[in-house]
Amino acid sequence: MSWHDVRFGLVNQLLDPQAAIEMAVDQVGEHEDPSGSLLELAGASKNEPIRDLVERLAGGESPRSEEESRNKWLYLVLAWIYDHRSEDPDPLQRVEEVYADFGYPEHIASFVRYMPMQGPDLGSRKANEQRIFERWKRYLDEAAASYHPVGLPRSDPRMRQ
Repeated sequence: MSWHDVRFGLVNQLLDPQAAIEMAVDQVGEHEDPSGSLLELAGASKNEPIRDLVERLAGGESPRSEEESRNKWLYLVLAWIYDHRSEDPDPLQRVEEVYADFGYPEHIASFVRYMPMQGPDLGSRKANEQRIFERWKRYLDEAAASYHPVGLPRSDPRMRQ
């Protein structure tokens, strides 16, 4: 995950600030000569404002569009919901909420329950919803290929930038 992604997550309240601090701590251990901003963020306390530090760290990375970070977070949120779908009485409702929260991205409309069905009616709500889950899974598998090194499971914390 890049600092651009962290910034997007913080701004959109998708990421707890403590996670950004933990990422900085991890990176300090990986760099021979960490930047002052990275050291400062790694040493920040839970209640300190950190957005400016994250902005500086993001500014030190290659330019990246907000759309790239938005799509990564969309994937992460949908993957988390999918992985925990058995714990939710209506995971497709969560997909509908995410669809709205992320500005109605067209590329996930095929597994938003209230959108027009693509394909024939399968004869029952259960069968039609199963098809929606299959499309959701296909999206996750395809998106995972662009965010994960080959061979790592989707839940692996070592997501590549």
